[in-house]
Amino acid sequence: MKISNQIEHLRNLFNELRYMEVIQFSTITLPIALEEKRYEEALLCYEFLASTYFEIGSYQNFHAVMDDYEKLCLTYGKDENKMVYFYLYSLEHIFTKHHDQSIEAAKKSLKYAHLLQCDELIIINYCNLAAQYRYKNEPENAHIAIKLAEYYKQKASTVNATVVRGYLGALYYYASTSSDKEFNQIKQDLLQHLEGKYPYYAGNILFAEAILNYRIGHGHESLEMFEQAFFQLEKQQNIVLMSVVERYLQRFKLIDQFRYKNELQQLINLHKNEPANVRKERNIHTDLFFEEETTALAIKFPHVVSKESTISFVENALTNKEAIYCIHWCFITDKIEELFGSLFNEQLLFTLFESIYQNIFEYEAKVNVLSKSAGEAFIKNISESDFFKLLMKLEEKLRTTAVHTTSGIVEIPIHFGFIHSDQLKKEEVSYEQLAAFADASLYYAKSHGQLYIYS
Repeated sequence: MKISNQIEHLRNLFNELRYMEVIQFSTITLPIALEEKRYEEALLCYEFLASTYFEIGSYQNFHAVMDDYEKLCLTYGKDENKMVYFYLYSLEHIFTKHHDQSIEAAKKSLKYAHLLQCDELIIINYCNLAAQYRYKNEPENAHIAIKLAEYYKQKASTVNATVVRGYLGALYYYASTSSDKEFNQIKQDLLQHLEGKYPYYAGNILFAEAILNYRIGHGHESLEMFEQAFFQLEKQQNIVLMSVVERYLQRFKLIDQFRYKNELQQLINLHKNEPANVRKERNIHTDLFFEEETTALAIKFPHVVSKESTISFVENALTNKEAIYCIHWCFITDKIEELFGSLFNEQLLFTLFESIYQNIFEYEAKVNVLSKSAGEAFIKNISESDFFKLLMKLEEKLRTTAVHTTSGIVEIPIHFGFIHSDQLKKEEVSYEQLAAFADASLYYAKSHGQLYIYS
């Protein structure tokens, strides 16, 4: 049951394009599934992990996962597994410029997709085939493929967010055929599905627009779009798409005019030479709760400090007569541990802590981890209205971190307790008193089942 729940949570993360979390939680589920010989679940883990690494452009990790995925899929995989495997295998050959092998793999995936009546993979494969045939200067085959994709898109009762991967293939097709109207319609569909999600595909869209501008004779605008795409892909370290961008720049004879030619080629060559390290992914949650100040957590989150550093921070603020908020928080995750296991629970707590940290560190603050499920922060120079805005922002963010089980969604209760230094008598204000009052407020909120108590 625990692995089944973990898989369901992974499926939701993947469908919501929350790729970094897919990687984090896959490192929990995959080893357990393999050790227990739960090959059906292990294959789904490989599917999510391989797809994720490709989508974020981490080719070395993608290639490493595909090696193990292939062995397990061809030995234990069912038709559903092979359908996805051959689709991913097709993508792998796009990157390596083996277009004929890529097309053959897409056709194999399509056979399984038609057999299983899986409209999603049918649409994705036909869109990618259309883009591939256009690249190979086979316009008739490309036209047939895109028309079939359009047919199944209209036939599909629902469109999952993951179909954006197929929409990208259609976007490249319409860009290469100078079909401005169809291009913009697909772009709008894409943006609608991506609304509110991390901008992983911003570089893809800019790249497609660069192709479109070149095809309709706007060379200068095309070059600007290629440069904007490069900035986005460099920020995301998407080496897969950077390589394709370089390929198109050379094909369009724009590479020498491209101002960032050297930077682009250096990045591609650097990552091509990196060793595959997917099996060496460091689970930072194992270092999360050490007493020492210099830990993996402190390196990633420089405002996370030891208790001694926190005390010093508070004393300096009080000496300088600076107002300060002390805030304690606590997550209730007993049910999560029961349903998902302890390792999953620890990774979830790390993810929740990261959400809190990313919002609090914007202010002049220090953060201290008290236990796996609790922490405290001291925030200087923040007004009362801004402080409550921060609380509401944290609540909104953390409420979206509910986990998905085979039986439905499980929310994670969170409670806050806080105190402002002005609420205490001047002679009583200290780290110990602020922490004690914040903790008492937290306990009161927990006992009343509220987010926080304010008096």
